[in-house]
Amino acid sequence: MISKILIYVDELEHINDYRKVGVSTFLFALEGYCVGYKTYSLEEINKVDVSNKYILLNRVLDCNDIDSLRVILDTLKGIKGLVFEDVGVYELAKKLNFDGELILFQNHFGTNEHSVSFWLDKVDSVFLSNEITYDEIKHIVDSVNKPVCVHLYGHNQVMYSRRLLLKNWSEEFNIPYKNYNLIEDLGTHVKFRALENEYGTVMYSDKIYNGRKLLNCKNILYYYMNTMLINHKAVMRFLSNFDLLDENSEDDGFLSRETIYKLKER
Repeated sequence: MISKILIYVDELEHINDYRKVGVSTFLFALEGYCVGYKTYSLEEINKVDVSNKYILLNRVLDCNDIDSLRVILDTLKGIKGLVFEDVGVYELAKKLNFDGELILFQNHFGTNEHSVSFWLDKVDSVFLSNEITYDEIKHIVDSVNKPVCVHLYGHNQVMYSRRLLLKNWSEEFNIPYKNYNLIEDLGTHVKFRALENEYGTVMYSDKIYNGRKLLNCKNILYYYMNTMLINHKAVMRFLSNFDLLDENSEDDGFLSRETIYKLKER
C-alpha cells in the first residue's frame, strides 16, 4: 500500500525519512502557481533527485500565467506529471504535447461517476472530492475505467478564494496581520486554518483528515497525503501504522457522515 502513497513535500529534508518507510512518489508545489502550500522554485524542484516527481499547480490562472507556464513546461526536468486545478493547464499541455501524466485536482468537483468519467477520458487520473462519503467514493472507484486518486491524510481544504481575506480583515478592523490564522465560527465553534499569499486565501479544516478506511478500495492510482501544517513526527507515525487514529487531532471527515453543503438532486 505504501507504494501508492503520493506525498506533498513540505520540507526537502523530510524526503529521506519518507523513502526509508517505502514512499517513492512526491508532490512539489510550484512557486507562483500555488496557494495554501509551501512552494519551491523551478530550480529547487529540478535539483531534487527522486524518481517519481509530480508538480502541483493548484490556483486559478489567467492568460499571463498560462503564457508563463508555457515556458516552464519546456524547462521541467525528470517530471512524472502535473497535478493541476485550472483546466487551462490541460489545454496548454495538450497543445505542447506534454509527455508527462496529467492529474486533475479540483477539491470539490469529483463527486460523481459521470463527471469523473468525463475527465478520465481526457487525463490520466482525477482526484475525488474530500467531501463525499465512503459509500459514494467506493461507488465511483468501482464504476470508473481508470484508477483515481483519493485523499488519505492531512488537513482538508475547505475553501479557496482569490481574495486576500486575511489582509482585508486586518485592514478593515485595524488588527495585526498574520499570514496564518486559526479562525473560529462563533455560531458553530468550528475552527479553520487559514493561509494566504498574493494569489488568494485557502482555508483548511482544523482537524487532520484520516482516511484510512479507504485503504481497502481497489482501482486507486494514489493515496494523497498533504503534510502541510502537520508535525513531521505525526506524519511518520501515520506512515508507520495506518490503523492508528488520534481522536484528539484527527477524524474521518465526511466518510461516515454526509456534508450539509452538498446539493441534492431534485
